Amino acid sequence: MKTMKLLVTMSATLLLIGSSTADAGKTVEEGALVCVNDKWSESELAKGHKLVDYAGRCVAVPDDAALPKSSEECVGTYEYLPDGSWKASGTCTLSYPNEQERISKRWEEGSHLKESTYSYAGGTGRFEGITGGGTYALDALTDTLYGGRYRGIKEQP
Repeated sequence: MKTMKLLVTMSATLLLIGSSTADAGKTVEEGALVCVNDKWSESELAKGHKLVDYAGRCVAVPDDAALPKSSEECVGTYEYLPDGSWKASGTCTLSYPNEQERISKRWEEGSHLKESTYSYAGGTGRFEGITGGGTYALDALTDTLYGGRYRGIKEQP
């Protein structure tokens, strides 16, 4: 019986050690992304030329259940040009539940891109020095709610 308890305890300890270092080194992530617009403030600079001040929040749910879910608070600017093209860029602050440390990332969207992109721009605490990035795609579900997928790599020193 003691051998079984020891085996269970050792297995649980290895699982905890493994999950606490899931972000160490290189982590490949893929998952679902759900976002809501909190602010979409349009101003027209000229006929057919609009600027939009954007703020929103997202939740990322990795396909790998061993990886933690995260939330993001994002801001940025969208520009719509008279020729029908558009571009957007901004930043997000990513956080995990019950943690004080944060990750900063930059994002870019537009008609000139095949896929929307993001890149990690640093972080605090254990995320200091984080690099990497990836791609994402979102579809409008309502005027303010979007859903889609992301795929990327996190690299920590």
